[in-house]
Amino acid sequence: MSDDPTTETPELIEAMRAALDDIESRELGDRAGGYRSLADGLRAELEQSDPSRSAG
Repeated sequence: MSDDPTTETPELIEAMRAALDDIESRELGDRAGGYRSLADGLRAELEQSDPSRSAG
């Protein structure tokens, strides 16, 4: 992982699009788990990149 988050942005965007395409291709009743998993992963990424969490 790079210290510069902007260098990873295109890859993260592509991964997000792929994940959303996968979730949206599922039956409506099967999507909630995918969205939950995606949200958990995004939350973890944000927490790792949050400078205020490492300052304290």
